[in-house]
Amino acid sequence: MSFVIIFGTSNWVPTDYLIYLVLIMGGLLTAGVAMSVFSFYEDHYWGDENFRNQLRFHPLNRNLSNKIQGKL
Repeated sequence: MSFVIIFGTSNWVPTDYLIYLVLIMGGLLTAGVAMSVFSFYEDHYWGDENFRNQLRFHPLNRNLSNKIQGKL
């Protein structure tokens, strides 16, 4: 019997437990990445008005893209 396990003369079929474990870990990884992206977007875009203003295209301020602009 150990000969079959070592050399793999038959197909390996994963157990249901392993399949569920892989699916759950993949779901948690996907959710973690999504939450990371959402929190970055919320903190650094919606929470920072100066950063949003720097991302906007202002024809009058083309050369001032790296400077923090005051309110008009």
